[in-house]
Amino acid sequence: MKSEGKVKGDLILVVVLLLIGAAAFVHNQVVLPKRAPGTKVQIEIEGKVVRELDLARDTAPIRFETEHGYNVVEIRDGQVRVLEADCPDLICVHTGWRRHVGQVIVCMPHYFVVRITGDEGTLDELDGFTY
Repeated sequence: MKSEGKVKGDLILVVVLLLIGAAAFVHNQVVLPKRAPGTKVQIEIEGKVVRELDLARDTAPIRFETEHGYNVVEIRDGQVRVLEADCPDLICVHTGWRRHVGQVIVCMPHYFVVRITGDEGTLDELDGFTY
């Protein structure tokens, strides 16, 4: 009789996990594509904008040096990514391509931020980090 309780609990766990997976899939396929594509990329080092790039123009990899290390940024096909960095965890590199207004790529050890911006009014909803 004890095993029936475990089977019921296992079934509930599987159903909950399937619902979470389905919600994540719907969010990625329906909600995220509605975000406005970006038009500009701002490169910030230690909180200061050091360069602004056009997201529509492909660029050769650009190396940005900081006193903490370096990051290499690449723009291609309306997307941006950090191609290479010398930080220990490489989270910025593993973030991958970004193209929508409001998305960021951050390298905390280097105080380096890649921020995608767009025309005023293209972002139809605010997120928790905006205000």
